[in-house]
Amino acid sequence: MKKTKKRIIFLSTILIVCISLFTIYYNRKPLLKATSNWLTAQTIPFNLLVNPNKINKSIHPHAIALNEIDNQKYQEDLTEIDNLINSFNRHQQKFSWLSPTQTKQLQKRVKQKPHRYISSITPLLLGQDRTGQYTVLSINCYDDTTQIRSYRYRVYFRNHRSVKSHYLKTTTNTKPPKFIGFTNTLGVSGITKAPNFIDTINSTLTNSDVANQPNASSHQYSQLGKNIGLKNSGSALQQYALNSDANYKNSAITGYEISDVPRETKFFITQINKETKHYYTLIYNRNQGSFTGFQTGKHTVADIK
Repeated sequence: MKKTKKRIIFLSTILIVCISLFTIYYNRKPLLKATSNWLTAQTIPFNLLVNPNKINKSIHPHAIALNEIDNQKYQEDLTEIDNLINSFNRHQQKFSWLSPTQTKQLQKRVKQKPHRYISSITPLLLGQDRTGQYTVLSINCYDDTTQIRSYRYRVYFRNHRSVKSHYLKTTTNTKPPKFIGFTNTLGVSGITKAPNFIDTINSTLTNSDVANQPNASSHQYSQLGKNIGLKNSGSALQQYALNSDANYKNSAITGYEISDVPRETKFFITQINKETKHYYTLIYNRNQGSFTGFQTGKHTVADIK
C-alpha cells in the first residue's frame, strides 16, 4: 500500500513538472518580455555594481581655458594691478585688497622690528588658475639693516577690484624685486602654444623606446628633452612618463604665470595617477619665443625672487 502511494506521488510530481515545463516553453516569449520589463523597471543600488570608493573620481584634472593675451589686454591688466598698488594708504598703512584680519597680521609682522616701514609694493607676475586672474604683490619693507624684508600676497582681481587675497610667504634680500612690465610690452605669451607643445612631449615619449624601458635613466629622458628644445628636463620627463596613463590623458594645464624678471611664462601642469597628484612646470622663454624647460613641482617667481 505504501509503495503504491509513493509511486502515485512520484508519477504526479513528474506529471506536474512536465506540464510546467511545457507551459513555460509554450509561453516563453511573453514570459521573457515580462521578465525583461520587470528588470528594467527596477532600481539597482549603485554600490552593488561599483564600489564608489574605488572610482577614480578625477582621472583627468580640470584644465583652465587658455585664451591668448594680447598686448592691449596685458596693459589693461597692468592698469588694474597699478590701481591695487596705488590704493595703499601710506599714512594709515592700510591696503584695500587686504581684509581687516590680514591687515592686522601684516602690521604685526612689520612691527616685529623697530624702525621697519613699508617702502614700496612690487607686482611680481600676472597669473591665472581655476579660481581666476591674480597677481602676486610684494610688500617691501626697510629697517636699520641692509636686508629688505618682503611680504608676498596673491591677490585675485576682477572688474577693477580685488576679489580675495592670500598670504604666501616672507622673503629677505639686499635688493628689491624687479618688474618691468609697466614700461615694456608683453610680446608672445606662449599661452596658445602650450597645448600643442604638451602634445609634442606626449608624442615624443610615446614614439620613443625609452619610455618602454623600466630601467631607463634620467639621462636618456634628458636627451629626449633636448631633441625638442628642453634643458635639464630628464628627471621631470621620466616622472611624467612613469605616471602617465596609456594615452597620456591624465594631465592638464591648471594654471600659468607671466613674469618679466625672468621674462617667461610658466605653465603649471597637474597629473593624476592612482588618485595621487603630481605637479610640473613648463617654461616658455618670451625672449627666445620657445619652450626651454620642464621641471617637477610648481616653480613660481614669487618663491625665488
